[in-house]
Amino acid sequence: MSRITTVSNESANTEQRSLLEAIQSQLGMVPNFLRVFAHSPDALKAFLGLHHIAGHGSLDAATRERIALALAQKNECEYCLEGAQGSRAKRASATTPAKP
Repeated sequence: MSRITTVSNESANTEQRSLLEAIQSQLGMVPNFLRVFAHSPDALKAFLGLHHIAGHGSLDAATRERIALALAQKNECEYCLEGAQGSRAKRASATTPAKP
């Protein structure tokens, strides 16, 4: 049982739902930590703004991913490591040609 509740699509108000749907369309899913942020739409918008800035800096995507992975390993964050592995697997399957 979680000590911190997440905002579900069903329980979300109009603003929360709009933000969660935008995340869903971008990522194909909504990570639980963003559902927790959704309790405060302003906090979620601030996080998404910082994430956008970080994603459009001078570092290429592969370098950003390596940094995120190194930090997840250093912090021993299983949640982050699982997310990174899932992202890599998803990209690999999207770029690998289908076998006849």
